[in-house]
Amino acid sequence: MKIKEKLEKVIINEEVLENIKNTLEEILNKLKNCLDFNGEKDLIIKFNHVRDNYLTLYWVSYIGYLNDTKNEKYLETEKIMGKYEPIINNLIYDYYKVLSSSKNQEKLEKFIGKRPLAIANNQARLKNDDVISLQTKEKELCSKYQRLIIETKFVFLDKETNLSSLNIYYNDDDRDLRKKAYDKRFDILEKLENEIDVIIDELIEVRNSIAKTLGFNSYSEMSLVKMNRLDYSKEDLTIFKEEIKKYVVPLLKLLKEQQRKRLGLEELEYYDNSYLFNDGNAKIKGNLNDVLNSFKVVLKEHSTISYNLLCMMLDEGLIDLDNRENKSNGGITTYLPDYKVPLFIKKYIGLESNITSIFHEFGHSNQLYLSKDLLFHENRWPTFDICEIHSTSMEYLMYPFMDLFFGSDDFKYKIKHLTNSLSLMVNMAYADDFWSYVYDNNLDSKGRKRKWLEIRCEYNLDSYDNEYFYRGIEYQADTNRIIDPFYTIDYAIDNVLALSFYKKEKENIKDAFDLYIKLCKDGGSLSLKEIIKKYNLDNPFEKDSLKDMCDIIKDDIKILSLRRK
Repeated sequence: MKIKEKLEKVIINEEVLENIKNTLEEILNKLKNCLDFNGEKDLIIKFNHVRDNYLTLYWVSYIGYLNDTKNEKYLETEKIMGKYEPIINNLIYDYYKVLSSSKNQEKLEKFIGKRPLAIANNQARLKNDDVISLQTKEKELCSKYQRLIIETKFVFLDKETNLSSLNIYYNDDDRDLRKKAYDKRFDILEKLENEIDVIIDELIEVRNSIAKTLGFNSYSEMSLVKMNRLDYSKEDLTIFKEEIKKYVVPLLKLLKEQQRKRLGLEELEYYDNSYLFNDGNAKIKGNLNDVLNSFKVVLKEHSTISYNLLCMMLDEGLIDLDNRENKSNGGITTYLPDYKVPLFIKKYIGLESNITSIFHEFGHSNQLYLSKDLLFHENRWPTFDICEIHSTSMEYLMYPFMDLFFGSDDFKYKIKHLTNSLSLMVNMAYADDFWSYVYDNNLDSKGRKRKWLEIRCEYNLDSYDNEYFYRGIEYQADTNRIIDPFYTIDYAIDNVLALSFYKKEKENIKDAFDLYIKLCKDGGSLSLKEIIKKYNLDNPFEKDSLKDMCDIIKDDIKILSLRRK
């Protein structure tokens, strides 16, 4: 039986979760009263074994729901998880407190690792039974928002569709069709505006209540602890975002001007953003099977272990790329500790960005699989400020082989990918500024819209003659930023580190792949700055750190642009 079939048979109900809760409580009570270090070790192993079982159930439920948001089975399991998740999390915080108060700190550090112990000391601050009901409410609001975005249906070009399915038209050669698709998107989002506003209002209130109950001034401040940003500060992030304004924004402006000239337009409009070449964007060679087979060819030559992983995931049904109705819009990768395997889902609709997503999600899978034998969750799973290095680096490591996927259009893919990388950094930076201000100041819907427009101006971003942009409601449609507003800056941070692998790949692809595999094997056992030092990667928190990167990208795009003449 394939693993996918086994997952469909997994039983998730209140009895199962209640047993997990009771077992964790029993182990914790013994651990709190244990004075012998060998006894501590045994109990820690048992606790983590049960926690791994819970995490497997958690992800089976969530992935099942994302695969079909109308599936009655997973709608029910998600309700159950919503009830038990804050309860189990509080028990995990209790576990962290026990670790941080143990008298055997030196021995513990050798046993579980320096990084997990630092995370335990940090996460212990988030324990409080009074926030359980608030956390349940937070999960319900996030699910409500996701369903609203995913399940809203409408008619476009005489057929029923949803927001994610409009993406395919944003790259179309027909400029009028691109405009119609974007305008339809804006029309639908404006109709959802009030509902989304109410959800966000409630999320801000609930999250700030959680934060204040835990002793923080706001959810923004609490997120530094929640995200385990242990070796850099809010001031470091400020430096990074100023570097983006100084180096990335001007380069992005220059590339947009080059795009305007290529397209022969007097002015770029919002429906031109994704369309970079007057004879069309890069076209994928073949179908999805051809894409996956080409990916196998590259990995087989440069990383046997990654090749074997890709083959296994495909054989076991652990990669889901179908474009089904009611399937979640975004891509997501996770790890099932009971089976020691990663899995990922993403919609494939034949766009060049889908190729990027396959590389990206497999990069996550690669890391999770290569670090599967490390003891304990904290060692296997990197914190959010680290995990996007593995995924984004895989995107850049594939650059020398783009002709396999796009033929002679490979230069178009690279130009667009590099441009999108810069755009992502800018977008994530101003989103982080925006959400920090929103949560710090408890902004209502009118205040949010004003602040969104104000920060766009600070980053010198384009404005368009369109009511949707004038009103400052763009932020409402980005699911990731609503669900986890302080995660997205990690994409910008890690993009800088991943571009370090881009530079290494240009020097020697074999050495770059070998170094990447070593990085993946480290899992979450190192902090961000430890990784930067160990692997000699660019440090995004240093002044002028982005200058060299932007100069290289500028020169490379200039060379790539000569290919079209």
